[in-house]
Amino acid sequence: MSTHLESPQALATLTRSLHTAGRPPVVGISGFGGAGKSTLAAELQELLEGSVVVSSDDYLLERPPTTRSDDWAVVDRVRLARDVLDGDQQAVVLVEGIGLFVPGLVERFDLSVWVDVDLDRATEQGIWRDTHVWNNPQEELWQGVWRPNDADFFARFRPDLAADLLYRRPA
Repeated sequence: MSTHLESPQALATLTRSLHTAGRPPVVGISGFGGAGKSTLAAELQELLEGSVVVSSDDYLLERPPTTRSDDWAVVDRVRLARDVLDGDQQAVVLVEGIGLFVPGLVERFDLSVWVDVDLDRATEQGIWRDTHVWNNPQEELWQGVWRPNDADFFARFRPDLAADLLYRRPA
């Protein structure tokens, strides 16, 4: 993977250029838990008038996820594909979430973006957010389920290599 972007504006410009495919594009935004996927999707939604954000959290089979797996099996990818990827959308669709870039799904996005934050930093950010923003400390799930799932998923699928580009927020 050699394509890197560091601004939501550059990503929005790229997304607009995909609109020439005869329909609005579907953009997949994935990364480790706590990496900033939802933040990036919200920033893009502001820049892409009329766009819609879909969270893979809405397609979880259990919430919060408590099952260990190496493929984030808790994401109902069949329903996500049926409801979102197979539909006739009228606007740019930004799908953000964990476990999106697997064979059979990643190639269905018009653009796939890996939020390139290392696992330790993403986990720290997620724990901080859950504790200080959402007032819902979940450190046991982060350390015992989510971080190990992210590590195993990354090793198995290398979503950073499957993505069309890497997004790195400037320091």
